[in-house]
Amino acid sequence: MNVFKFTPGASPTLLEQGQMIPKPDSIMWTERYRDPGEFEIVAPVSSGLKEFLPEGTIISHTDTMEVMIVENHEISEEPMEDPILTVTGRSFESFLENRIVGTDQARASSTIVPYELFGNSTWHQTVAMINSHIVDPFGDYDGLQYVVAEHSIVDPETTTTEARTIDRGNLHQRSVDILAVDDLGIKTIRRSPFPEYGGDDTNITLQVHNGLNRSNEVVFSWRKGDIESAEYLFSAKKLKNSALIQGRYVQTFVDLGPTRYNRRTMIVDADDIDGHFDAVPTGTALALALVAMQTRGRQVLKSQKRVTITRTDVSNLSQYQYRKDYNIGDLVTVEGNFSQVQVMRVIEFVEIEDENGRSAHPTLSIPGDEEFESA
Repeated sequence: MNVFKFTPGASPTLLEQGQMIPKPDSIMWTERYRDPGEFEIVAPVSSGLKEFLPEGTIISHTDTMEVMIVENHEISEEPMEDPILTVTGRSFESFLENRIVGTDQARASSTIVPYELFGNSTWHQTVAMINSHIVDPFGDYDGLQYVVAEHSIVDPETTTTEARTIDRGNLHQRSVDILAVDDLGIKTIRRSPFPEYGGDDTNITLQVHNGLNRSNEVVFSWRKGDIESAEYLFSAKKLKNSALIQGRYVQTFVDLGPTRYNRRTMIVDADDIDGHFDAVPTGTALALALVAMQTRGRQVLKSQKRVTITRTDVSNLSQYQYRKDYNIGDLVTVEGNFSQVQVMRVIEFVEIEDENGRSAHPTLSIPGDEEFESA
């Protein structure tokens, strides 16, 4: 794994020139779908990597477009041994934790007003919210040079379109909250002249995406040795057919048919739909809120999936290669034992290189179901 750092030029986020990092004892590089990826570099203190990779350094490696930020240096010292340095950090989008939602409004006015996003798809809302805080909105205050958010959504599985009132909080967490509504991810793409990699030749791109549906082409098969181990669950326990959609002032039900013994009810949070009101809405405002809540309830109920394969460990000897046959966020098919087939999403990929050689494996999850992520 050939890791390199970007050398700061006119701006620390203008990624023009790089410099290879001397080979450390070990490297772990993890890319993720929605949560920030992370890296860990371990080397002797005498390697000089602490000075070579100061906090805030932006790094990448030659096989990926992802970029990450150096955040921590940890030194472990034992008698009669060279102290060990561990350098860690996360993917670039984690920087959004340093911006607070509503900062753009606060710079413009001392009057507190709700931070509202107009009714639109979740990916348009996320991109607009991020850009309003980082694309030089107020001169030199909070903008980031050569950084822009965009989306690559072409064929979404679900589309939720509604206005939102966003609570104060760090920009990264509030973005992740919106992305979770339609099971979308976010990744960082370094500037590149090659459009097939995404991004552009000027900016670091924070790209909202939903991967590609490769479930017909990439089939991890238990019979063909792609799967080392798996766990299965056959249950209707989590399937619901009725929803209580509950906001701050308003609530409503969506029922899909079964009654009495066969009715299974869930609760769906909709505080963001009516939370911006100062009192119980009436008239047109109430009618619109109820319509939005009913829509959300139907979407949540219909998005449920009967769980069959809950966890898989993909073999290092699998016929499919990461970044060639599939990428983070892509949908793939898992053909397990017991005649079970499950479409799953690639939510993480871990690469490790140390004295034992190199290993790499993906983590798969049922789309939209964080509870069943594999370890």
